[in-house]
Amino acid sequence: MRWPICGPKLSLCFSIISVWGIIQLMFMGIFFFVQAAPLLDDFDINGEYTSKESFENDLKNAYSQRAYNCWIAAFLYVGLLIFAGSQFMTNHKQLSGSNIPTSMASPFLGITTEENGFSRQYGMQFNEQND
Repeated sequence: MRWPICGPKLSLCFSIISVWGIIQLMFMGIFFFVQAAPLLDDFDINGEYTSKESFENDLKNAYSQRAYNCWIAAFLYVGLLIFAGSQFMTNHKQLSGSNIPTSMASPFLGITTEENGFSRQYGMQFNEQND
């Protein structure tokens, strides 16, 4: 049996962030790889080049290096997505095995009340009225 490290809401949040990070970084990597002109501002270009060929060669290397960096970061997000997804499934299986509903559970779920509707544990009064 696997042990949950993070709760269901946190693992769902990590999953959503991971999916967004994968999509964004994959597109950025593609745009760097095809040497998109709007991304030229991301490079620090100094005026110390003596030939056009050396400038173009350094620019191509910089573009390709940034593309690989984006793809590596997207791969790390894939790892986070796998971890968060497994945590979400572990939490989901544990919640479905118990009597707690798998939807957003009330923070007061499982609080028992006495005959008069008062809970000693939280010092709260519960009324059984259905309006």
